[in-house]
Amino acid sequence: MHIDVFPTAGGADQEALAGKTVLIIDVLRATSTITTALANGAAAVLSVLTIDAAREAAACLPPGTFLLGGERKALKIPGFDLDNSPRQYTREAVAGKTIVMTTTNGTVAIKKALPAAKLLIASFLNARAVAREAWQRGTDIYLLCAGTRNRFSLDDAACAGMLVNYLQEMEPQARLGDLAFTLRQLYLSHQEDLPHLISHASHYQRLVDLGLEADIAYCLQQDIYHVVPWLDKEQNLIVL
Repeated sequence: MHIDVFPTAGGADQEALAGKTVLIIDVLRATSTITTALANGAAAVLSVLTIDAAREAAACLPPGTFLLGGERKALKIPGFDLDNSPRQYTREAVAGKTIVMTTTNGTVAIKKALPAAKLLIASFLNARAVAREAWQRGTDIYLLCAGTRNRFSLDDAACAGMLVNYLQEMEPQARLGDLAFTLRQLYLSHQEDLPHLISHASHYQRLVDLGLEADIAYCLQQDIYHVVPWLDKEQNLIVL
């Protein structure tokens, strides 16, 4: 088994991802939000790239069966039901609903990974469950960090390091690519205080400036969910 990491969605090689198991990581906040929504009973998440595409998709769904969610510049999109805060995706709000979602970074990464044989949604919230599911498939594994506007993001990198560590615990003979090895070492060096490490991330500081510290604290919880969201390509929906 070979394990490696792409640090940004823009830098991902789609040919390399083809036929592999791919883990999408956007800790702050898209993959944390998708995980939370589905753990709280959402029927599915429909990931789209643009605001117009989200509204067009919603127009095709029966009234009362969906919610529009997402962000631009980390803020709620005018006319949408929810922003990209996972804390808004409570069971009371989302149970039974399809979430039509567009975000700046996370949904772009999902689109980039469509050639994957299996596409899984990963975050700190469900890292161990996702690692186990990926390992059980027995294929080579790529971790695709969304990054922030096609730039390296420390929060995603730290989560990737945790996932690589979990995977190597299960598959000690796995071959790690250079970045997978590096991010695992980063994680091991800071695993006792990941919030302090991630506090140096520029995207972290952006959310703090917007008063979203509670979202950050939520997203940095480790392994509180055992769900593994995955992309059903036939339906083009992220489901459990």
